[in-house]
Amino acid sequence: MQTRYLVTKVPESEGCHFLHSENCQVLPDLEMQDLGQFETCAPAMELAAEIYAPLNACALCCSDCYIKTGDSAA
Repeated sequence: MQTRYLVTKVPESEGCHFLHSENCQVLPDLEMQDLGQFETCAPAMELAAEIYAPLNACALCCSDCYIKTGDSAA
């Protein structure tokens, strides 16, 4: 089943644009760009990354694509 994905046109926290699914429980009340429908968040992230930077995914609705900040790889 496909899900519609949207990205914030204006940066949110930490100056980052965020990818959300249309059913997100914390969908911000901001102007969003509709990216279309996809099977998973990965192709939506790829499309959004061509337009918006920096970019991250919502930890709640797009957890598979969320990039956790603050982790240091040793």
